[in-house]
This record gives sequence, structure tokens and C-alpha cells, in this order.
Amino acid sequence: MIRRLVIPTLVVVVLALGSGAIAHAPDLAKPARMGPIRRNQTTMAQMREWFGAPTIRKVVRVACVRVIKARWGRRLMVYAYRDEGRTVGAVFVKKPKLQSSKHGALRLHTRKGLRVGDNVFKLRRLYPRSEGDTHAGHTHFRLRTGRYGAYLLARVENRRVVQLEAWPYEFC
Repeated sequence: MIRRLVIPTLVVVVLALGSGAIAHAPDLAKPARMGPIRRNQTTMAQMREWFGAPTIRKVVRVACVRVIKARWGRRLMVYAYRDEGRTVGAVFVKKPKLQSSKHGALRLHTRKGLRVGDNVFKLRRLYPRSEGDTHAGHTHFRLRTGRYGAYLLARVENRRVVQLEAWPYEFC
């Protein structure tokens, strides 16, 4: 009798505890992508189709190259190359939830379950080997390094993750 109750209970507990680390693919943040936005593949035209027209669009210098900086309010920002395809080079997510006309509600998170809005204690628990680099009033934690040196960062201000970032190794 007890055995019939204990085993299903254990299964439910294990699934509930492990669910925070299970990544839903369309919402996954990695060095090469931020949900459906894939670095070096997604174009500015697709971004406009998915999220509407950017509220701010201007050309800025990043390292030794000029890129298009586009913002969608305080939710999302990208740097796009000024080449023929206008492909996205870097992605910055500033809100825990984004709304896309094609993909619906996106709740972006890392493979381990870190999201914008989480506290630094959760970040350190999920990524114990990640060391912060503090400058200009905030700290960047490198969460993962991808292919060709691309990386995924979490920006922390006042002990909260305020932004997830997917960067190329370099723009030049």
C-alpha cells in the first residue's frame, strides 16, 4: 500500500524539481540564438515582421565596425550588420517575456533556467563557475561560450539579472 503511494509521489517530486532546468526550445537562450532570433541568420526584415517596427533605429560604432542598433521599447535590442542581408549580430533581451506575432509569448531562458528578473543568488547557484566582470555600474557574467567564441552573458544590476545577451566573438 505504502509502496503504491511512495513511487508515484517520488516521480512527481523529481519531475517538479527538474522542470526548472528543462528548456523549451523556442524560448531557449544560447550564444548563437535568443529564442527564435538566430545570430547571423535572422534579418531585420524578419525582426520587423515578428516584433513590429523598432521604436529606435540608428547606426552606431561597435569596436571597428558600424552596425544598425534597433530597439523595441525597453524589451529587446539588436545590433545588425549593415551588409546586404542586414542580419542580426548581437541580441539583448531586457524583459522576461516578449510577444511575437509569429511565435506568440516568448519566455526566454537559458538551458539551466535563468531568466531576466532572477536574482544574482539564482545565477550563482545555476552557474557557480561564472565570474562577474564589473564595469560602468553593472556586472556581466559569461554563462556559456559557443562555437567560434560566441558567448551568452547575463547583465546584473542591483543583484538582479536585467538583461540576457548573445554576442559574437567580435564584430571586426
